[in-house]
Parts: sequence; structure tokens; C-alpha cells
Amino acid sequence: MDEYARPATLDDLKALIGSLNAHGADYLLIGGYALFAHGYHRATTDIDVLVPGNRQAGEAVRAALMVLPDMAAKDIDPAWFEDGDNIRVADEIVVDIMLNACGETYETLKQYAETIELDGLAVRTVSLEGLLKTKQTMREKDIADRAVIERALELLRSGST
Repeated sequence: MDEYARPATLDDLKALIGSLNAHGADYLLIGGYALFAHGYHRATTDIDVLVPGNRQAGEAVRAALMVLPDMAAKDIDPAWFEDGDNIRVADEIVVDIMLNACGETYETLKQYAETIELDGLAVRTVSLEGLLKTKQTMREKDIADRAVIERALELLRSGST
């Protein structure tokens, strides 16, 4: 985590998602908070959103990120979204703007998109199958997340929840 950032809270997530929705930004929540939205809780310190790799998406996402207290997003150039490199926004909290997650992009994962309600807020995320595709690294937390997601999918497929 960045030296001066604090861990993101559920209230931070709701403020960010509300702003993304209000600005009409295309996004998919992934990472630890996406697991949370599906009912699986684990410690996480940042917010990860997967977005399309184009300038128009960059403009909407940048505008939405201005809800963050330090306004670190003011330095983002929407043209960067066309480069395909992930962008870390180190504000009071850290938001990772993902253009690529384990080889998956917004375009490849949008078939797994679903909207989940979180405290009355519509959150665009991906299904457990989609999340599993973003967890194909050897990082300890991804290995643990994969085990949770695979078990949840087994239970869903067997009809027991």
C-alpha cells in the first residue's frame, strides 16, 4: 500500500461506486471488494476496478475519481487508458484502475458482468466465474481467493448454498 494512504473502507467503496455510476463510467469491480460484494469477506486495502481501454472511458473514470478527497486523479491523462497499462491512483485511499487483470480485460470479462445491490447501491461486478479468471497468479492472496471461489462455485453447481 502507498505510504500515506489508508485502507479503503466500505463507505469509500460506496462513494466511489456512486460516483462511477453518476458519471456513467463503464467499470467492473474486481478484487477483494468484489469478493465482499458476493458475500465472501477477506481483508483488503484498496479498490480494484476493471475499465475499458479507451479515452472515453478514461474521461468518465477520471471525472468519477475526483470524488476522492486529495483529487489525485486530476493528474490522470485519459489517453493513458489507450496504453493498456494499469493505473494506481494513490489518494487518501488507493484505487487501482485495471485495464488488464491476469490477461483479462473489460471486453473479455463483460460477458460475466452482473449488478449486485450493496446497501441500496447498484454495483457492477463480475460473477464468481469471472472473478476466478482474475485470480490466476501465484500471489498468496490470489491462491486463497481461488480456493474460496472454487469452493463457492462447487456449492452453487451442486445446488447447496
